[in-house]
Amino acid sequence: MSKASDSKIELQRYTHKSFNLTYLYKEAAPGREKDRPIVLIHPVGIGLSSWFWKRLMDSYDDNPPIYAPDLIGCGIDHGADAWDPDKVGLFFPLSWVEGVETLINEIVIPEYRESQALQLPNVFGFNKQSNQGNGCLVIAQGGLAPVGIMLAKRNPLTISNLMLTSPPTYKDVTTAVRTAELHRNYDFLRSPIFGTIAFNLLESRALIKFFSNRFLFQEECDELWLDETERESVVAARTPVQAFNAGLLQHRSFEEDLKESPQPKLVVSGEGDKRAVDRQLYKEELDMCSLVTIPGLNVLPWESPRALVDL
Repeated sequence: MSKASDSKIELQRYTHKSFNLTYLYKEAAPGREKDRPIVLIHPVGIGLSSWFWKRLMDSYDDNPPIYAPDLIGCGIDHGADAWDPDKVGLFFPLSWVEGVETLINEIVIPEYRESQALQLPNVFGFNKQSNQGNGCLVIAQGGLAPVGIMLAKRNPLTISNLMLTSPPTYKDVTTAVRTAELHRNYDFLRSPIFGTIAFNLLESRALIKFFSNRFLFQEECDELWLDETERESVVAARTPVQAFNAGLLQHRSFEEDLKESPQPKLVVSGEGDKRAVDRQLYKEELDMCSLVTIPGLNVLPWESPRALVDL
């Protein structure tokens, strides 16, 4: 059973194109330096950023290196650059994918290869974290599944495994939303009148608590969850939420990406999630795909971090 780790979570910085970005980093436990690194893709929503992974990172004892990047436009409270769509255009989910690829290619993999060179190899190569290739494990949460899926498809040599926690159903992730609907959604959320009113309401602590208890948590959310969302709920952090909530990540099907990516995949559902039965298609349609259920509803890394670590 996992126990809380004493290893410190550090806030680090890197540059991608014109953006100064941030990520949370937890160094490997002694003896785990040369094991497969983990890259965590946080959900996008009001008040969310890489802090979403803190509880899992804290719960992981005997961990390999762990990296939790803030996606472009997120992590404002960490000091990352905001995204102004009137100055810099982004493509979704491609631009978020590219930002994570920079972290993987310039930091994660070089540090991993350096650790491999500094230590004697594991002759048999059989242990829980490093037995499935020489790349990293990517874990993508919720509606950010398309980012994880694209990362796996584009990087077969540096990503060895993909885990999707509480992803959209297979049908949803392989069905494109009509362009007209996406435009209508985005224009509403970007509206200086209606969009602003909506965000002012949704960013209140009371509504965050109501939404979290109604849709995200199997039990009630905790005060730390509310404190973290409040810190990131600033006007500058709204633009990525507008893009995500408008459905821009669903502008195309990701079926080809899923079927052509060679990595083993694990789809994790909460025992209280009614969508779990509709995720059976992942296993039926994909090679090397497994399904598992753990306690929780829709924010499993926060609700059940130790159960996720034990997978």
